Amino acid sequence: STLINPSHIYTLPGFYTINLTSTDQYGCTTTAVKMIEVNALPVASFTWVNTLFSTSVNFTSTSSIAAAAIAQYAWNFGDGTSQTLLPPNNTVMHVYAHPGYYTVSLAITDKNGCTSITTSVILASPMPQAAMDVTDTIICQNYSLTIANKSSGTINQWIWNWGDGTPSVTDTTFHSTVSHIYTQPGQYHLTLKIITIYNGNPISDSVSRTVKVMASPVAGFMSDKNCFGERTVFFDTTNANGSAYMRYLWNFGDPASETDTSTYHNPAYTYGSIGTFDASLIAINQYGCTDTATRQVRVNGLPDAKFSNSMACKGNPTYFFEHSQAYTEPIMHWGWRIGENQISGWMEGQSPSFTFDTLGVYHVVLSVTDANGCIDTTSRNITVYPSPYSAFSIEENYRNEQGSVLLNNGSLDGTDYYWIFGNGETSTVESPVVTYAEDGTYRIQLYTTNKFGCTDSTAIDYTMLYKGLWVPNAFTPSGPVQSTRYWKPVGINLALYKVAVYDRWNGLLWTSDKLDEKGSPLESWDGTYKGNPCQVGTYVWKITAIFRDGTIWENKDAGHHEGMPESTSGTITIIR
Repeated sequence: STLINPSHIYTLPGFYTINLTSTDQYGCTTTAVKMIEVNALPVASFTWVNTLFSTSVNFTSTSSIAAAAIAQYAWNFGDGTSQTLLPPNNTVMHVYAHPGYYTVSLAITDKNGCTSITTSVILASPMPQAAMDVTDTIICQNYSLTIANKSSGTINQWIWNWGDGTPSVTDTTFHSTVSHIYTQPGQYHLTLKIITIYNGNPISDSVSRTVKVMASPVAGFMSDKNCFGERTVFFDTTNANGSAYMRYLWNFGDPASETDTSTYHNPAYTYGSIGTFDASLIAINQYGCTDTATRQVRVNGLPDAKFSNSMACKGNPTYFFEHSQAYTEPIMHWGWRIGENQISGWMEGQSPSFTFDTLGVYHVVLSVTDANGCIDTTSRNITVYPSPYSAFSIEENYRNEQGSVLLNNGSLDGTDYYWIFGNGETSTVESPVVTYAEDGTYRIQLYTTNKFGCTDSTAIDYTMLYKGLWVPNAFTPSGPVQSTRYWKPVGINLALYKVAVYDRWNGLLWTSDKLDEKGSPLESWDGTYKGNPCQVGTYVWKITAIFRDGTIWENKDAGHHEGMPESTSGTITIIR
C-alpha cells in the first residue's frame, strides 16, 4: 500500500513481518520493520431444545476455540431480549411470551478479543389449538364458503366436517384456507378437529361454527324466434326456490351497443346485427343470493323476397315466378296476396297463377318464410290489360280440293296471330290455308294477341278423311291394256259398299260388296254372266255406299266433275 495509514485483512492466522519505507522530499529513505501475530477466530455455534407444548427453549453453546479461551457468550433471543454469560456458563433457558418462530443469535468473544457470530431460527411451540375464522356465517346456497385456518401448534392432521352430510376432508399438511359449497339451504355446524401425536398418543382439539345457508335461485331463461330486425323476447324461467321477491339483471351480449341491458322481468331487445350473442341473466333473491344463466342467442338473417310475373290480361291466368334468395336456411313457404285495402285473392307456392276478372291496377304482395321462421316481404303493382277474343271456323275442301282447308279468323281485337296446324306447320297469316296430306285428326290452335301483348287462344280438333268413289263408264274385256279388261269402281275410306250390274231388262248380271283394309272396292266384273261373255252394248250399274265418317256417297265428291254424271247409277259400255 502507499497510503499513510492503510488497513489489511489477513485470511489465515500466523506471524507476519510488516515493512514501512518512508521517503522525504529530497529522496532520502528510511525503513522500519515490525512483526505482528494474527490470532485464529473462535467458531460460534449452539443447539436448542423446545419442550413440546411449551414456549420454554433451552439453548447450549457448542462453540469451539482457536487461539484463546472464550471470554463471554452474548445471546440475542429474537424477541427483543438478550443475555450475556461468562464461562463456564454456556447454557441458558429462555421463556417466550408468545409461540412462534424466532431468529436467535449467539456472539462469542475470546480472550484475544476476537468475536464470532451465528444465527438460527427456532420454534417456540405451545399446546396445539384449533381455530378458524369464518367471515360470512350467513351465505347463499351453491356459494363457495372460504374458511381461514387459524390453528396453532405442532399439528399432524386437520379434519374438516361440513355438517351437511358430505364426506369430511382430512389434511396432513397445513393449508391457510379451505373452501366448501353448501348445495342445500339450511343451518349447518362446521367443525375443525386437529390431532397431534405426542409420545405415540393422539392429542386433539376442536372448534365449531354455525353456518346459515340461504336458498339461492336457479336462474334460467329462454327466447323466442330470433330474426334480424325483429324484437327478441326473453322469458324468465328462474326457479325462485321459495323466495318471495326477485330482481333481474339482463345482459343481451350485444358488443355494438352500450344499452344492451335490462332489469325487467321478461324484457325484449332488438339486435343490430346478425350473429350469435351470449345473453346472460343474473337472478337475485331477497337475501342477495344470486345465480347466473347464460345461453347463446342466434339472430338469423332474413331471406330476400323477389318475384316477377307474366303479362296480366283480363280473363286469362297471370303466372307469378318467385326469385327469392335464402339467407342460410331454405325457404319453406310462399304466401301471395292480391289487393291491399280490398283483398281480391290469395295464392301459395313458388309459381302460382291468378285470373283477373276486371281491368285495373292490383297490388300484389309476396311473403317468404324460411326454415328458421324468418320472413321477408316484397310487393309490386300489376296493371291488368284487356284480352282479345280468339275464334275461327273451318272451311273444308277449299277450292274444291280435298285436304285443303281455309281457316276463317273470327277473332276480336286482335293484332297478331299465330296458328299451329297440328301437322308440324305454323303460320302468322290472319286467315291461312293449310293442306293436310294424310288422314288423321289434327288439333288446330289459334293464338290471338292484341296491342297490349295480351293473348287468347282457342283450338278445334279437325278430322281429315280423304274419301271418294269413281265409276268407269266402259271397258274392253279382250283389249290389249290389262287395266281396261275389267270394270272396277275405284274408291277409298268406304265403310259400306254394294254394287250391282243389270242388263236392259233389269236382269242382275253381277254384284259385289267387298272392301279391302283401305275401304276400297276389292272385286271387279269381267263382262260375263255365268261364265259366258256378255254382248257388246250398254249395261246399267247401281251403287250404294257410306264412307267411314258416316256420310253417304252421292257421287258428288270433291274434285272436277265437268261432264260426269252425279248420280248413284249409270251405264257401262262393253267394247270388244
